[in-house]
Amino acid sequence: MMGNLSLYFLLLVTSTQQVAPHDNLNATLWMSHAAEYRMIVLEIYAAAQRSLDAALADPTWHAALEQGEDSTALPPAIIVDIDETVLDNTPYQARLVRENATYSSASWHQWVMQARARALPGAKAFLQYAAGRGVRVFYITNRNAQDEEATRRNLVSEGLPLVEEEDTVLTRHEREEWGSDKASRRAYVAQRYRILLLLGDDLNDFVSGARSGSPADRLSLARRHEDAWGSKWFLFPNPTYGSWEGALYDFEYQRPTWEKRIEKRRYLDRLPPE
Repeated sequence: MMGNLSLYFLLLVTSTQQVAPHDNLNATLWMSHAAEYRMIVLEIYAAAQRSLDAALADPTWHAALEQGEDSTALPPAIIVDIDETVLDNTPYQARLVRENATYSSASWHQWVMQARARALPGAKAFLQYAAGRGVRVFYITNRNAQDEEATRRNLVSEGLPLVEEEDTVLTRHEREEWGSDKASRRAYVAQRYRILLLLGDDLNDFVSGARSGSPADRLSLARRHEDAWGSKWFLFPNPTYGSWEGALYDFEYQRPTWEKRIEKRRYLDRLPPE
C-alpha cells in the first residue's frame, strides 16, 4: 500500500513539474469555457442587429471613416473581421499552450488550412439576418491571400454567408496595396457600398493607425470616435492576442518571449491611461 502511495505522489509531482507556465493559459480558457465570454459575444451580436435595423431605416447612416460624403444611393453592406469576430480559433491557442509554444506563421497556416474553426455564438444568426435583409457581408481579414480558399471553406462549413458574384473575403496582400492596415480595404468596399456597421476584435478593424504608438496613444485614437462605439462599431473581447499586446513592447514582434514579458511587466507598475 505504501509503495502504491509513493508511486502515486511521484507521478503527481512529475506531471506537475512538466506543466510549463504559459502567458495565454487563462485567456484561452476564458474564451473557450467561460459563460461570461459567451454572453458578452451574444450581447454584442444582439446590439449589432438592433443597430442594423436602425441603419437600414436611415439613408444617411454610414459607419466607415473611409466612406465618401454622399453614399445614400449605394447598396448597404457591413464589414466584419474573421478571427475572434466570427470564427473561434481557441483550439489553435490551446495547442500552443499545451505545446508551450508561441504563434508562428507556419503553425497558424497549418491550422487555417484545416478549416475547422467554429463560428462564434450568434455569428451565424446575425450574418444570415443581415444577408436576408439585403445587406452584403464583407469579411476583411489579415489572413494571408494564400489562405483565402481554406478560409472560404471554413466560412461555408459554418453556414456564414458568401456570394458567388463578387469577392467578399478580402485578405492581406490579395492586392499589393492591401497590407496589415485595413483602411485600404475598407475604402475599396466604400467605393461601391454604404457601410452600415463595422465588427471586429482589434482597433485596427475600425480605424487606421492602431498598429503603432503606445497604449495611451491607442486609447486616444479610440476616444476620437466615442460616438461610434456600440452604435456603428462593435468590438469583441480578445485577451489572447492583438495590437493591444504589441503596443506593450513597441510592436517588436521578433523579440524573444522573455524580453516581451519584461516589457509587459513594466506596465504593471504604471497607472492605466485615463
